[in-house]
Amino acid sequence: MTKMSRSVNAIAPLLAILLTNFAQASSFSVPPMATSYPRQLHAGGFSLPPMVEDLIPIATSIKTASAADSDSHTEDVILQKDLLLVRPPDMESLWEWYAYTKKQTESDPSWGRIWPTALSLARFTLQSLHFDKDSDASTIDIDFTSKLNEQECALVKQAIKALQTTSHIIELGCGLGLAGLAFAVSAATGSTNIKRTVTFLDREPYALHCVMASAAINNLAIAPISSEQEMVGGTTTPLIVARSSIDDWTSTDKNISYEDLQLGALDYENEQTLILASDILYEPSSMDSLATKLRNLLHPNDGGYILITDPEKERTTGCRSALVESVQEMGGEVVILPIPQPKNNGIAMNKSVLVESDVDIDGNLAKTVLIVVHFNGA
Repeated sequence: MTKMSRSVNAIAPLLAILLTNFAQASSFSVPPMATSYPRQLHAGGFSLPPMVEDLIPIATSIKTASAADSDSHTEDVILQKDLLLVRPPDMESLWEWYAYTKKQTESDPSWGRIWPTALSLARFTLQSLHFDKDSDASTIDIDFTSKLNEQECALVKQAIKALQTTSHIIELGCGLGLAGLAFAVSAATGSTNIKRTVTFLDREPYALHCVMASAAINNLAIAPISSEQEMVGGTTTPLIVARSSIDDWTSTDKNISYEDLQLGALDYENEQTLILASDILYEPSSMDSLATKLRNLLHPNDGGYILITDPEKERTTGCRSALVESVQEMGGEVVILPIPQPKNNGIAMNKSVLVESDVDIDGNLAKTVLIVVHFNGA
């Protein structure tokens, strides 16, 4: 049995519980907007922690040409996707479940929170899917002209184009999978009609349980990682397919690589991968391993792009510089730039685009940077 098979089999019992519990709770359909959120799905037991279903608006803006004068005027237009998310009620209740029900006091409950960096990455993917590949970068809410030189600007634009066209998206260290799910839901309702897989990787099986539950109730197809794409609950290949696997790049037998994704046998436009990740930089000493992990998840011959969001104030000082050094030693390129905080004026809507998760654990409105990494092929 391969390490991939062991990873898939490890989460299969949880997915079976999920399909039983949540089919009764939500019938895998988007509830009416009048539903009050968050709403309880599971009170918690030995097999599952407490679970709620929440409605998370992913809202941002892009600049579009004004109808009055398309040559010289632009206006801000709201983009919004309402994402249903299955998650623990909060980190405190998740820790209590680990400690008192599972007797696992060393377990990390941080995966159960919607982190501001994940929200920033979700917004960026939403903007990027609406970015006109034939125009300049002005539709993305990043100040390219003052923050980047010409070469750096070109790299970021190429990464955005890759996000629009790459068939296989990976969210590494996904937690609740906010960025990958937002991308999947947006791509499923977009106009490009590109068939894609979105694969969620995390070392925590309960996190993957939540991600696949969220995928199901957002009407995404779900499937195991296999050379034969067998849909759960269907036989035809839909536009977007969500997959997941246990993954730990500090481990030897659970460290997923490109070959483990089994993409070559699937019928997709290309075999390239693009990696999304947020809040995965914690120890400078582990950045060599992370850089190697990122490269190993990309197509071995074609290379590819990685988009990482990180708090402007690092969780551990020195992580970003260590990552840059490791990537460059492996022949990669890196650009780091700030992501502007969401505008709090609602723009075309009479409400703020901000949500509770925009506030970081220090109680302040979070500030985020985007790390764009590119590796060439072999």
